[in-house]
Amino acid sequence: MDYKQVAINKAKSLINSIPSEWLLDNIPSPEEQPNVNEYLDSILPENEKLITSSNANDLLHLQEIGKLTAYEITYAFCHRAALVHQLTNCCSEIFFDKAFNKAKELDDYRIKNNNKLIGKLHGIPISLKDQINLPQITTSIGYIAPHISKEFEKIITNRDENQNDISLIAEILQNNGAIFYVKTTVPMAMLGGETSSNLGTTLNSIDRNNACGGSSGGEGALIAGKGSIIGIGTDIGGSIRIPSAVQGLFGLRGSSNRFPYLNIANSYPNQIGVCSVVGPMCSNINDLIHVSKVILNDPLCIQDPRCIPIKWRDDEEEVNDKVTNIGFLRWDGEILPHPPILNNIDKVYNILNGNDDFNCQIIDENKLPVKLSQLGKLLLSFYNCDNFTEISNYCKLSGEPLSELFKRSFKFKEDNRMDNVEEFFNKVKLKYEYQLKFDKLFNELNIDCFIMPSYSTVCWNQGDNSKISNFYTRSINVLDYTAMTFPVGKVNENDVSFHRDDGEFINEMDENNWKYFNLAKQLGKPVTLQLICKRYKEEECCRIVKKIIELL
Repeated sequence: MDYKQVAINKAKSLINSIPSEWLLDNIPSPEEQPNVNEYLDSILPENEKLITSSNANDLLHLQEIGKLTAYEITYAFCHRAALVHQLTNCCSEIFFDKAFNKAKELDDYRIKNNNKLIGKLHGIPISLKDQINLPQITTSIGYIAPHISKEFEKIITNRDENQNDISLIAEILQNNGAIFYVKTTVPMAMLGGETSSNLGTTLNSIDRNNACGGSSGGEGALIAGKGSIIGIGTDIGGSIRIPSAVQGLFGLRGSSNRFPYLNIANSYPNQIGVCSVVGPMCSNINDLIHVSKVILNDPLCIQDPRCIPIKWRDDEEEVNDKVTNIGFLRWDGEILPHPPILNNIDKVYNILNGNDDFNCQIIDENKLPVKLSQLGKLLLSFYNCDNFTEISNYCKLSGEPLSELFKRSFKFKEDNRMDNVEEFFNKVKLKYEYQLKFDKLFNELNIDCFIMPSYSTVCWNQGDNSKISNFYTRSINVLDYTAMTFPVGKVNENDVSFHRDDGEFINEMDENNWKYFNLAKQLGKPVTLQLICKRYKEEECCRIVKKIIELL
């Protein structure tokens, strides 16, 4: 069967998985209705809007006192997710029937046990990025072939041929009462700062004319559209943080192997020079902290031999009398972020600088021991160790071509060869040297953390990712620091551009990025920054972000 027909059939099967009464008669165009929430809030019933706007702790409490059922919660999120999918194409798999059955089981348990909850996520719907395996649910990681046969799925994802396996992190969540109902879209091979493949393109829930980021773009669109309260994504170059940045979400990129990655499908699963990490994405910082605690405190984590055996450290999260030494990196000296980002960094600096809990300093970009672009290029060279042979071979299984996003974002080597062992080892050595240099700067500045841009712009049109830069995210993966995106405001009329002479631009990318800014198109869009902490400081990262949000 032609790969295009497979994609068409898959799209139809997703729509057929949605109850007919939830199907929109007419789907407004992005130009007619750019914002998903504005549209959905005009058509959904009040009780469902209340549920999907609540935080996890409130939903747990309402179940404990018998005011709300897991079924009611699940119904509201499934309904909204179905609508968000029709508007953005954010789901790769939909299985509402399984979710409703699980919700009924949980309600029966609670009723029989005097309102006792089965776990700390009882009745909370959680969405999962496509690569997280669930029994009897396809994992495709953005390829056509897994939708042709289970044999192809096994080749690409290395999962059980009978689809009986489950990712460890999903098992932990499920044991604590979480309800799974959808898996979400990714670009081909999960590589790309947008979410587009031969299976389709996912739109941004804040503005459907914009890209939703990637590779956890389906998660970002679903959560931003309030079709999910907690999502699980992964990040090897910004894949949690980019979708979070462009849609105003909290996204935690923990240090390598802090969260269990066992049985999660991946491109280049054994490439550990710079490894992918799994982590939560939420619209509420307290929900992110809650689900992180649940995962890290679960004894099943030790089943993953790569997982660092560090449970959640309450003492690092709850320190109240410690002064936080915090740096501010306005830019990297190569790609100047757009005015809304610079203005909001200054805003946060001014607020924290006037607070006794923070000692603030501006980090001179000239003090960076290595350009962030060099770190980003090193990361890309890890992606391309095999000259993308794996990706090319997996495309051949279905006959699909490389996606337009992939061709736009990555290049094959001119000599068309793979790295040898010595070349790979030298890359690992270089990564270590970069880490040593940045650790030294961290210590010389005597800072606990620093704030920096999440991206060089707050949003961009679908297909324009090559016109801007994401070294602000890629560099952190090479350094393996803990990082979290957090929304700090929205673009307003005061975020006007300022003139830069042609001679002031650092390079062509800097010029292209700067000239891409359009205040009229960016008005009202979320501005999201990154907090960067030292390795394995996830609790401290959460504590500091929570404090900043309270002050803002």
